[in-house]
Amino acid sequence: MPEINVRQRFNQSPEQVFAALSTHASLNKLFWPVQVVRTKDATDPQNPDGVGSIRQMGFGPIKPLAEKVTAFEPNQMIEYILLGKSPVRDHLGRLTFTADGQGTLVDYHIELDSSIPLLAPAVLTGLQVVIRTGLSRMARTLA
Repeated sequence: MPEINVRQRFNQSPEQVFAALSTHASLNKLFWPVQVVRTKDATDPQNPDGVGSIRQMGFGPIKPLAEKVTAFEPNQMIEYILLGKSPVRDHLGRLTFTADGQGTLVDYHIELDSSIPLLAPAVLTGLQVVIRTGLSRMARTLA
């Protein structure tokens, strides 16, 4: 299955980096200009962006993509899947946070397939550019 992996080092602790990347609202900074909105809270009131939460992604009022968080381990890992009907199938996204000396390594892994030939590699190429740019920008600006 086609996949991408993006790795970014942050100078902050896993706790700080996880806090910055674990909310749906923070994904607006990562995926700009795409807008991300949480449309369903997780069942755990302590982590509304955790397991079971759903986010919609798109531009302006049109947000055709929906993702559901399927795993949420504070300061370690977030995993999600794509919901709904789409030519993209078997989508899995995973962010892992690993302590690295005084900082943190974030590994962003996405795998997906498509019913349309060559769509998966094209989508992944675009996502890789957006994610690499967004993570790099966040690493530079995270206080």
